[in-house]
Formats: sequence, C-alpha cells, structure tokens
Amino acid sequence: MKKRFKFWSGFFLVFILILTVTGCGSEKNESMTCTRTTNQNNIKTSLKYNINYTNDYVTRVKSVETVESSNIDILNTYKEQIESLYSAYKNVKYYEYNVKIEDSKLTSTVDINYEKINTDKLLEIDSANGQLIKDGKIKVSDIKSVYESMGAICKKTS
Repeated sequence: MKKRFKFWSGFFLVFILILTVTGCGSEKNESMTCTRTTNQNNIKTSLKYNINYTNDYVTRVKSVETVESSNIDILNTYKEQIESLYSAYKNVKYYEYNVKIEDSKLTSTVDINYEKINTDKLLEIDSANGQLIKDGKIKVSDIKSVYESMGAICKKTS
C-alpha cells in the first residue's frame, strides 16, 4: 500500500513538474506577414507588415513601405505626406518610425511595440485608432482585416 502511494505521489509530482516546466497552457508567440505590391503610372509601391502576436492579440507590428519613382518630386511629396501623418506620434514611446529617400526609392519603416505602448495615448492622438484598439489591445483578426481591405495578402509565418 505504501509503495503504491509513493509511486502515485511520485508520478503526480513528476507530472506537475513537467506541466510547470513545459508551460502547459502557456502563451504561444506567432507571426503573420501581410504584403502588397502595385505598379501604376511608373510608381511602384511595396507594402510589408510583420505582425507578431500572442494568442489572439497583437504584440508588435513592424512595417516597411516603399515607393519607387524616377520623379524625385513625387517621392518628396510622398515623404511630406508620410512625415505629416507620423509627426503626431513623434514623442510616443515604443512607436518608432523613419522615412528616407535614397536614389529613386522612398522607404518608410514603422515599429510599434503594442505590449509596452500607451494605447490611450494613441487614441488621444487619433480617435480612429479606436477601430482597432479595444480595451488597450488589438485583435489579430482585426488588424488582418484592415490590411486585407487595403489589398494585402496575409500569411502566417510561424
């Protein structure tokens, strides 16, 4: 009888230890990439959004958007518009962006860490952010819908 008790209590202890170490029910980090390219009127655009998420919620979005044109005036106009759009977020911690022109290519990069950013600040800057931000979080399905509505194709990458 004592042997059985020791066996089962030992088995139970090992089972609990395995669950603790492996993190049964732990959060799973995944990623998805949404892309779109166009070429109209000698202007080539390429959009790439890398979305990291845990369970159903976005943790980080990194985007790279490019515009290629032999007309520098067009690139400068795009740059002014993009910088104007992002200028409101200039002092928001964990919202990083960069816009530059090299040769005949404008590149805009954005990195938003949704695990750390103050989402209330994002809503304060632009109430339209409320279409995505609910209770301080963004659902993966919602952001995917936004990108797909812009013509992007989204694929799970992990």
